[in-house]
Amino acid sequence: MSEKKTFVDGLVDKMTIEQKVGQCFVIGFCGTVVTPEILKRIRKIKPAGIRAGLTFRAKTALHDPYATSDVFAHRVLRDPKDGVKDIIPGLLPPHCTNEDYCTFLNTMKEEALKDGLGIPLHITMDMEGDVSCDYTRGGIFNFPFPMGATASGDPQMAFDTAWATGRQLNALGVNWLHSPVLDTNTEPNNPEIGTRSYGEDAETVIKFGTKGYEGFKEAGIITTGKHFPGRGESVTDAHRGLPVIDIPLEQMEEHLKPFKAMVDAGIPCIMTAHTVYPCLDPDNAATLSKKILTDLLKEEWGFEGCVTTDDITMGGIVEKYEVSEACVTAINAGADLILLRDEAPLIDEVYEEVVQAVKDGKLPEERLNDAVRRSLTVKYEYGLFENGNLRDVAQAGSGIADPKVAQIAKASAEAAIKVIRDEQNILPLAKDKKVLVIEQRCPLHYRTDSTKCHPGIFWENFFPYSEDVGQVEVEMTPTEYDMKRVMKRLNEVDVIVTTNYFDRRAHAKGSFVDEIVNATDKPVVVVTNSPYPFTVADNFKTVVCTYGVAPESLTAAVKTIYGE
Repeated sequence: MSEKKTFVDGLVDKMTIEQKVGQCFVIGFCGTVVTPEILKRIRKIKPAGIRAGLTFRAKTALHDPYATSDVFAHRVLRDPKDGVKDIIPGLLPPHCTNEDYCTFLNTMKEEALKDGLGIPLHITMDMEGDVSCDYTRGGIFNFPFPMGATASGDPQMAFDTAWATGRQLNALGVNWLHSPVLDTNTEPNNPEIGTRSYGEDAETVIKFGTKGYEGFKEAGIITTGKHFPGRGESVTDAHRGLPVIDIPLEQMEEHLKPFKAMVDAGIPCIMTAHTVYPCLDPDNAATLSKKILTDLLKEEWGFEGCVTTDDITMGGIVEKYEVSEACVTAINAGADLILLRDEAPLIDEVYEEVVQAVKDGKLPEERLNDAVRRSLTVKYEYGLFENGNLRDVAQAGSGIADPKVAQIAKASAEAAIKVIRDEQNILPLAKDKKVLVIEQRCPLHYRTDSTKCHPGIFWENFFPYSEDVGQVEVEMTPTEYDMKRVMKRLNEVDVIVTTNYFDRRAHAKGSFVDEIVNATDKPVVVVTNSPYPFTVADNFKTVVCTYGVAPESLTAAVKTIYGE
């Protein structure tokens, strides 16, 4: 018996049912302040990990008994009718330094170590690139979405951006990412995957996705391939409803190929899709399917790592199941970790109901033991037990300060830029042209709101080229008032440059750019982070695609517009 197996088995043998169930949960917590609630929850539930984020300081509203459900959106309710509204400017958390945030994470990790078992608490996030950026403080560098690395034509770019992402986060104390995205985006109108994917065919996803996995691993990051068995053919966002991808098995096998390649490469974790695949299991979503998670992934493919669900409170699950029922069904099906991003008392109820399901025999303890062994084994293999997964606060910003990271941010942004079309032949733009910049208030910019990254940053990149550049700042989906201001300015300039960002949570309506194009005979340059139909209509004659909205991407876009 190996030292690893002896250690893990010995730990599982010491655990109570309650402790084992806790180790099946990764719970959500937003903000930058450790509250009594999260410490109590760590003591009571003893979760495997925390899904951290800086989207909003939701806990403040929990103390208000009259707060509406809208405040919490998908984190609290079983009813998904309000969709996903997890970016609320009025509830953004306070700014903090990297050292502050590392201390914040260490405090939760230290609390987890007090139970005598010494099981380290892992911290996970989404940090896919572009608008997917759960940590926005301390000058962190963000990169284009994975398809931007593919646009560079060089798989090494996928390695470099993954390594740089991991280098920054690992120093902070975040060491488990829900990346890489291994979906093959075969549906141009996919509202959820799109440029989050490495490509539109399995070979490309494997080539670039493998390098991404290797880059994360080099940085010491536990990786999670998602969304198994593949969400690239969907036209529904699983955050809002339960998609059904009804395609022939032969076509489905193309979507499975990247996941099989990553399993063979040794990826430690796979995330499930809240989607029904009739060719694999006509009766259950993949998250709840024994045929898909156990029979296919674990037994046929021999996957020995850890299987995590996507957020179990997403619309794709809660529109059909009670959360506790979904948790028990998912673990029985083969899931080892349940991602429960909820921050309300619902999580305590769900935990207690799953414990009771084990005691009632609805969830066999043998399956529970296997689930816990798998997640503990991953933590052992990645060295989390060596120091309780704590970080040196003095080194928290060392990744962000690494000059190599800044170099990769600039290089990846420039390599991803693509001029999709220039039917007006106006690029490069002459510096004597009077320009109006119409810029959306991108969530990443106002969530960050630093000197480096803030609303208006795109406009500011025009300053070195011209002193005659005006701006109208509008919402992601411009209001009627926004459009009135825009229309008044169109005839004052020679050229209009407008953003048309896509963000699945707050994406723009393409019609706002249509209105501009149809209202003027002046040339219109559209700058977008996606090449897909959501943001690139046929009547947009000049389009520049960035695959990202980070400052480096916008700087590269303006350089492209002026021919540098």
